[in-house]
Amino acid sequence: MKFFFLIGFALMLASCGAVKDYKYYKQGQALNLSKKGLEEIPDYVFKDTSLRVLKLYGNSIDSIPDVIGQLVNLEKLYIGKNDLIFISDSIRKLPKLRFLSAQYNKLEYLPDAITECTELEELILNQNRILVLPDSIGRLKKLENLQLNFNRLDSLPESIGDCEELSYLSLNRNFLTRLPESMGKLKRLRDFKLVNAGPLLDVPESFCDLRNLEVLEVDPTVALPPCLLVLQTTRLRILVH
Repeated sequence: MKFFFLIGFALMLASCGAVKDYKYYKQGQALNLSKKGLEEIPDYVFKDTSLRVLKLYGNSIDSIPDVIGQLVNLEKLYIGKNDLIFISDSIRKLPKLRFLSAQYNKLEYLPDAITECTELEELILNQNRILVLPDSIGRLKKLENLQLNFNRLDSLPESIGDCEELSYLSLNRNFLTRLPESMGKLKRLRDFKLVNAGPLLDVPESFCDLRNLEVLEVDPTVALPPCLLVLQTTRLRILVH
């Protein structure tokens, strides 16, 4: 009987998209409030300081308030597809935050405080209105996955080259004209997407130092240094869309 109950419970979690965080649900440390018609995060959420996963996808929330800093054990925050225009500086008080998804919102900028979340490994910010990244983005030494498709970026900060664990970077559909030379320091970068990332985008020669780069997706307007074309014959696939 217990076996069938567990199977049923697992199927229920699958139906609400929670399987990836099953261990947290099992321990009572995750809360799924996705698609509940919320206009703000309920006060009771911030009283559970044991919370490690918070899912708020598909509501009408317009801000992450200061009291988010009370969730000192939070590791994963899903707040995509809301009306988010503001993230409080108090996000710096989340020392264990590893995953933040805030895609499909109305964010125009990220607070500098987000770069104090030094445990961040994944930052998903597709489909926003972001104009600029914090100059201190390089403080995110553990960041592996950065997604910024469909934003309004016209440049990247030089410090992005200090994100030494970055392996996946997607910048499709932005307004970039050049990339920082410092990106040649991203030694772990394997997959880089630059399709319609900006008008006549110029890729610096420092990219030829990216010895682990396996896939580079571009469009015909992207100007690539000749050294990259040579590397294409050995380890690198350049996909033109």
